[in-house]
Amino acid sequence: MEVSTLNDNEKREYQLLKVLAEHYFGSMMIIDNKGRFLYVNEGCCRLLGIDRETLLSISIYDTLHDYCHASSASSIKTLETKKECLSNHILEESGRHILALSRPHFDDNGELQFVPTYSWDEHELYVLLEKFDQERNNVRNIIRFMQGTDEISNMLIAESQSMKTLLEYSEHIAAVDSTVIIYGESGSGKEVFAKYIHAKSNRANQVFIPINCASLPASLLEAEMFGYEKGTFTGGNKDGKIGLFEFADKGTVFLDEIGEMPLELQAKLLRIIETGEIKRLGSNQIIKSDVRIIAATNRDLLEMVREKTFRADLYYRLNVLVVNVPPLRSRVDDIFPISSYFVQTFNKKYGFTKRLSSDLISVMESYSWPGNVRELRNTVERMMVESNNTLIGVNSFRKGDTVIVERSTPPTSSDGELLSYQKAMENYERSYICSVMESCGGNIRSAARKMELHISTLYRKLEKLGIQIPQTTEENT
Repeated sequence: MEVSTLNDNEKREYQLLKVLAEHYFGSMMIIDNKGRFLYVNEGCCRLLGIDRETLLSISIYDTLHDYCHASSASSIKTLETKKECLSNHILEESGRHILALSRPHFDDNGELQFVPTYSWDEHELYVLLEKFDQERNNVRNIIRFMQGTDEISNMLIAESQSMKTLLEYSEHIAAVDSTVIIYGESGSGKEVFAKYIHAKSNRANQVFIPINCASLPASLLEAEMFGYEKGTFTGGNKDGKIGLFEFADKGTVFLDEIGEMPLELQAKLLRIIETGEIKRLGSNQIIKSDVRIIAATNRDLLEMVREKTFRADLYYRLNVLVVNVPPLRSRVDDIFPISSYFVQTFNKKYGFTKRLSSDLISVMESYSWPGNVRELRNTVERMMVESNNTLIGVNSFRKGDTVIVERSTPPTSSDGELLSYQKAMENYERSYICSVMESCGGNIRSAARKMELHISTLYRKLEKLGIQIPQTTEENT
């Protein structure tokens, strides 16, 4: 059909389709059932190295003979087989790797009518995919940290009075925009509290951006925080990059491990807190950003100020509202409900119907949990995955890598006298060796290997501790 015979709407549609084809990423061409070119876009001309006028005057077989190209081979195979064809070819003159996809198009009578072919330079395709991945990651960050954190309230379980008081205080300070500093041991839940404050604030529908100040070198951390103009870095984004503070406008920035922030960046952070002004690296333009800052650390910042490893002015600017997250060992009443929450979580995740025995809960409540809630979560998951029983008992807790430190009365002798340190250690060593020997069926060589002791050393310990050597030892060794 000639273009001149089209009505106005059809002509407009034709023009739009041409624009779409011309701006298509990669090469696009259409041949008829005789192999003659009906349409080629600019990308096709560039890829084949033939001008449009020439291509429209020849057939696909001419390009195959003269240029031996993947898109030509793919098109011809589809012409011959009337089936979709995906092929690849390395251009000898440039070493470029070309991918081509051809598909048959049939008329109403089922006869082959056209073969459209799409081709891509593999390197250019990877560059495009990298851009897509970058944008996709940005979107994921938005989705992840936008206030779609409805589960935050459920994750902050408070049965102990100290946690109930802290939650009330956190909700109270969420209503204002003042800077917050959260202190607490590693794994105690500082980021969860930061998200809770954000979720209860008037910024809840804006982004929550976490920045780990210890995860990147100073130069990269600065670029991530403040962004940079195009051409600032060799190997950087050629169009420049928006910084996280700029991206978080109207939202919340969470600076985790603030004590690890390099001194040279602390002055810039202080300026943001005081003025809300940002300058991208390589630019003199001032950008305004309205962000609320929540910082967290497990270090003593005041001591760092005395040691001159943390700026005093930044310290006092951060310490406006202070949240002290207690370690798990000081809020024993929370161990059972938090464990139950994790049990429900992993039952749902793995399709289990498991539960923790009351004896196991008692042992867990007597443990000091140096890794805090993070360690508790990992321990519960490990026990649930490893155990074959619906009811998980105390033995599961003792099988893992966790070292049990029970808060109990010191060991005493039969007459109630406190044992000396040396005697208590001998009792523990005796119990440990007997347990390993029993698990190895009395085989001393196996037990020594399991305990990573030389066999002669184990013999000496057995004799010293008065442990009877199993009669079956000689046969087993």
